[in-house]
Amino acid sequence: MESSNLTKTRTDDDKILENEIESWDSFGSMLRNENRIIFCQMLEDIKTYSGAAKAKGKYFSFESMCMGLILQQQKMINELLCKLLAKKDVSLGYHHET
Repeated sequence: MESSNLTKTRTDDDKILENEIESWDSFGSMLRNENRIIFCQMLEDIKTYSGAAKAKGKYFSFESMCMGLILQQQKMINELLCKLLAKKDVSLGYHHET
């Protein structure tokens, strides 16, 4: 009997982030097309963090979604900064070992 309860909990947990993302459909549909495309991509990117969202539980699904977005944006910022610094160093004649 415990096995079926565990399976039900996992199934419910798997839907936490999915339900939260679906709840934003109407918001996305009201955006201009170029913003809607970006918004939909953001929601797709969040699925990468579904494990972390499940760990927080259903009462924290929105917060988990926001943290996933912030993390994704920070990763992009860090990558862009590294590329910018590398390009700046090359134009100044510096070479960094990586």
